[in-house]
Amino acid sequence: MWSPEELKTAVPLGQALVGGLFAMGVAVLTWKLTGRREQLKLQQEQQLQHFKSMEDLYASLLEMIHEGIRYTEARLNYDAYYQSMSPLLSRAMLKAPEEVLQQLQTTCDGLSAWSSAYRKGLPLMVGDTGIGMVSNLDFPHQERARQLRPLLNNELHALNAVMKKDLDSRRQQLRP
Repeated sequence: MWSPEELKTAVPLGQALVGGLFAMGVAVLTWKLTGRREQLKLQQEQQLQHFKSMEDLYASLLEMIHEGIRYTEARLNYDAYYQSMSPLLSRAMLKAPEEVLQQLQTTCDGLSAWSSAYRKGLPLMVGDTGIGMVSNLDFPHQERARQLRPLLNNELHALNAVMKKDLDSRRQQLRP
């Protein structure tokens, strides 16, 4: 067996071995937990960036519709509007959920119907004089535009509600 002198050297050696193994275990555990924390932090940052991206997209889409209303009421040319609208709608088709896209389509259809009736009901401009010529043929279009505007507003409010609902569900996913 072990002599008393061998035991005197073996006990501290055993203690050192156990202490070293314990220290290595603590180091590995700390490394794993730190890695997990960093991974969770990275995932949270990515989710937050995605949330902010969607929030910006939705704000831009609502702004685009309001801009279409302003273009119509101010008799502006739609060319610049269409150029800014195209990339925005493309991003929406790639990123937005189906419910938002369906309501966006309904709202855009409402905008198109209202703006067509509104423009047809405007007095015919006489050259660059700034003078308009009113015709009795304008009145049915003006009446139709007046009927369509509340419907457009309702569709716009519905779109806003669907977007808020989507953002709220995304916000809930952000919380740990």
